[in-house]
Amino acid sequence: MALRWIPIMILMLVWAFAAQGQKVHKEPWLTITPIREHPQKALAEREIPRDHRGDSSYLILTGIHIAGNKKTKDAIILRELRLTPGDTLYADDLTAFLEEKRQTLLNTSLFLTVNIYPEQPDAHRIQLNVEVFERQYFLAIPTLSLADRNFNVWWVDEHHKLDRLNYGLKVYENNLTGKNDRLSLTFQHGYTRQYMIDYELPYFDKNLKQGLGVFITYSHNREINFKSDFNKQVYFKQDYFLKQQFSFGFNYTYKKAIRLKHKLSLTYNMFKVKDTVLKLNPDFFPNTHLTQKYLELSYNFSYTGADVWAYPLRGFNVAAGLDRLGFGLLGDVNETELSADLAKYWTFFPKTYGESEVLGRIHWPRNQPYFLSREMGYYEAYLRGMEYFVLESDYFGIMRNTLKREVLAFRVHTRLLPQQFATIPVHIYLKAYNDLGYSFSHSPGTSQLNDKLLYTYGFGADIVTFYDALLRVEYSFNQLGQKGLFLHFKSTF
Repeated sequence: MALRWIPIMILMLVWAFAAQGQKVHKEPWLTITPIREHPQKALAEREIPRDHRGDSSYLILTGIHIAGNKKTKDAIILRELRLTPGDTLYADDLTAFLEEKRQTLLNTSLFLTVNIYPEQPDAHRIQLNVEVFERQYFLAIPTLSLADRNFNVWWVDEHHKLDRLNYGLKVYENNLTGKNDRLSLTFQHGYTRQYMIDYELPYFDKNLKQGLGVFITYSHNREINFKSDFNKQVYFKQDYFLKQQFSFGFNYTYKKAIRLKHKLSLTYNMFKVKDTVLKLNPDFFPNTHLTQKYLELSYNFSYTGADVWAYPLRGFNVAAGLDRLGFGLLGDVNETELSADLAKYWTFFPKTYGESEVLGRIHWPRNQPYFLSREMGYYEAYLRGMEYFVLESDYFGIMRNTLKREVLAFRVHTRLLPQQFATIPVHIYLKAYNDLGYSFSHSPGTSQLNDKLLYTYGFGADIVTFYDALLRVEYSFNQLGQKGLFLHFKSTF
């Protein structure tokens, strides 16, 4: 007789589990909510009422309570806040002041969210409660990247060949000891085989002002860019490795203030090619040796006065560098390079922003060997709409102007992902832009773009999301009568 109860018991268990599941998962698996314009607008409601201030609105900071930092040291957070008990704050500026401090902590790239709430025990005393939610610090990410300078060069000029892709694995530990130090390992195959280890410790001294870094990298390729013709890169490919590169270096940083940074680096470089490369371009190296070894000493200065470092909207940034390649010790490499980058960001109206950037570079002596030529068209030194072209030069300058408006800001939350990835903020900006550039070379060769004013313009959209990821979709026009859609992507990983 007891057997007859078994189906009923099974049905009751199924019903119980289903009911529990509905209770646990009553939250939708995907929700989309708007993002407030001011992330900590609630601070205005916490400000000290006007009738409590009287004629004097000063506040004495009595303490700072930090919560949510499971790995990050309190000292690192306090260092970025630059506040200590006994400091004087002012109630009239409290909202703006705490929002600036909140943004400073976010700019460390240690946290996904930061909130700072004041508590006032009496009219002239205040305590700050800092609540942080840490990022996922350890990541092992399969990678897929382009060997070419940008997506359009790969898709159009190189006919989106799969053998021009790099694939591999990158391992990150972005807060190894809780001091915002970063360890990364790279294992890459495909077009370029590369192996790299890099470690950065931002602070090693008691006063948290000095940092150290070290890296070592090795790579080799079966294809090499050995010259440029008519402002396009020319390649040569074989079944064996044509190029090998090895670098080892260390750096010292000094950061007296939050936004001001000095960096001094010393690097040993080795660049080796097969003799076929020098036959194709005798000017590829400064001499007839197949291996070039040289030291590189560089000094970089930067001041970050912008609000959001990953995607600035207000403020300004200044960066400059002085590099010396070769000291007459290991070979014939001999180059000195000076670079500068200045950017200003404005808020014209609510959600409407402007941006102007000027950057340039000059090197001497002139007529450097081709393997050192990385001027206009490489890395971030290009005009939007001229992505297909490179200009080897003795000096160049670029000015970029952008007007943009935020049209969407929302969060996508899903319970299907781990907590550190479950909430994805998305900001979308529509923009219009124009760029100007000039590049000069004493030996332009076949270049048709040197020694003339270049200009481009266009419109597009920027899509900004978490972990400092940015997708730029742009439709650009240039003075050559060319137009097209261009895609660019970057992130901290």
